[in-house]
Amino acid sequence: MSHTRASSLISQEESEPSEADTFRILLATDIHLGYAEDHPVRGNDTFETFEEILRIAVEEDVDFILLGGDLFHFAQPTPNCIHKCLELLKKYCLGDKPVSVEFLSDPNLNFTRSENSTVNYEDPNLNVSMPIFSIHGNHDDPTGKSKTSSLDIISATGLVNYFGNYNNYDSIEISPILLRKGATKLALYGLSHIRDERLGRLFLEGKVKILTPDDKDDWFHLLAWHQNRVARSTKNFIPDDSLPDFLDLVLWGHEHDCRIEPERKVNGVYVTQPGSSVATSLTPGEAIPKHVGVLKVAGREFKIEPIPLKTVRPFIIKELALHDPPDDIGDVTPMEYSKDLIHTKIREMIEEAKSMGQTAEVSEKPLIRLSVKYNKESLTFNSIRFGHSYADQVANPDSMVKFQSIRDAQRRKGNASIAAEGEAEDDELILADCIEEFIAERLENKLKFFSKNSLIQAVMKSIGSSDKNAIIDIGDSYRKKLMEALVRDKPDSSRVDQYVREFKDKVENDDDFAKVLLGSSTTMESPENQTSVVTIDGDDCDDQVPQTSTRGKRGRGSPRVQAPTRGRGRGRGRGKKAAAN
Repeated sequence: MSHTRASSLISQEESEPSEADTFRILLATDIHLGYAEDHPVRGNDTFETFEEILRIAVEEDVDFILLGGDLFHFAQPTPNCIHKCLELLKKYCLGDKPVSVEFLSDPNLNFTRSENSTVNYEDPNLNVSMPIFSIHGNHDDPTGKSKTSSLDIISATGLVNYFGNYNNYDSIEISPILLRKGATKLALYGLSHIRDERLGRLFLEGKVKILTPDDKDDWFHLLAWHQNRVARSTKNFIPDDSLPDFLDLVLWGHEHDCRIEPERKVNGVYVTQPGSSVATSLTPGEAIPKHVGVLKVAGREFKIEPIPLKTVRPFIIKELALHDPPDDIGDVTPMEYSKDLIHTKIREMIEEAKSMGQTAEVSEKPLIRLSVKYNKESLTFNSIRFGHSYADQVANPDSMVKFQSIRDAQRRKGNASIAAEGEAEDDELILADCIEEFIAERLENKLKFFSKNSLIQAVMKSIGSSDKNAIIDIGDSYRKKLMEALVRDKPDSSRVDQYVREFKDKVENDDDFAKVLLGSSTTMESPENQTSVVTIDGDDCDDQVPQTSTRGKRGRGSPRVQAPTRGRGRGRGRGKKAAAN
């Protein structure tokens, strides 16, 4: 049966649908709490903007907040970071305001990692007035031997509904959170970050199963996930057109440039990319003004209202090309000549940043990045020492000016794969190269059993996500996998050394093996059925229980839609699987 798509965006010229039938959802992603936490100027930036986002949600009277991953910047946030996050969540998410959304699905399918028996606003021990639903990203993914995420900690408090996490990465079955407000039914799907090469292969092999309600044409289908969208290489991204075409809207996390206006793709799926709420790298995409959005869904129609964030530190990035100084500059040296030009440009950028309309506190010291391209070394100087004179005017004096030879700039421009990476990815590649070079020079001949590629991946994760356990974890897991292989294959004692070398060589050529060791389960049977879409009945109820106003009592499912309440009397979806065309 063909799928009936959402016909159009809600027209601003038409009368607004009834509020009782309209979901209002605040969309945000990549908040990166704890980024630059120890910086003397920027240390509180992520928390200030997170509070602004929560405040907007309350002021806009949204039904809930949907986060697209990377709530935290590090896999193991500091106690200070966790403490500030919990304080803000308690301040803005607890209260007596009723939640006018019915929860219709089985929490055991939706919240597989949580000990909470239901969605948080139905918990009789909590007084949640602003629900938050969140997936995890690549920065705050589960870590350590227990594979615990920072979101597991926050979820244990009952302040966030953590969903979309899957322990098995050999095949995935996504069960939607089924919600209803008045006459509008919403199927909310979540898929936390998975390495792009692996996820792409799972899609191609038909090993991603998405559960849908029986009457799926009556539901608005919304997916939140956290993946590369930009083609940084032939494998490291998920093409827009790979999305299942029954989806109406995708909240795309991970990419930091703001493209919050919905973009319709070839297969008819709309994509909204709110972008990050903090600049974690000094790249052009981060300089695009930051927004969150209020998503309104009525029936099968929707629209998104972008809301600019005022507490984000202003960021101006520009380029300046230095050429040979003119002949009439007298006794001025080439270095002095270039310094004068750069001083003038920096002052202009600072004034531009202060006029961006952000709050006075962050406008006082904006982020400035001037990329200076030169053709002669005589035009360059120590950019860090130069930046010290702006320490009381900018937030990043040490990284304010970056020199790059014109020859290198042209080489990057001519190489699309390099240019697409951007400075942040380029720095990551440089770091990976440095680690690989160090291992090759110092350790490779000493690695009798351990894979060089696995060690590089572990060191990168340890640095990038501040995961102190990554190297220990991968060592323990590698040893375990090797022992399992030895027990399984039982090589002759004379061949053990050769077997170990062959195992190491096989691992060296497997890009996914290190990712598996760092947290993905490998225990999975090949699925017999490769159907990519199956259905579950969201309104299939047991007996009817009258709704009451008693806080926290859970009925087992009245199919009737009543006046907005605290969301009592939910029906549990039961898994009816059927092949889809």
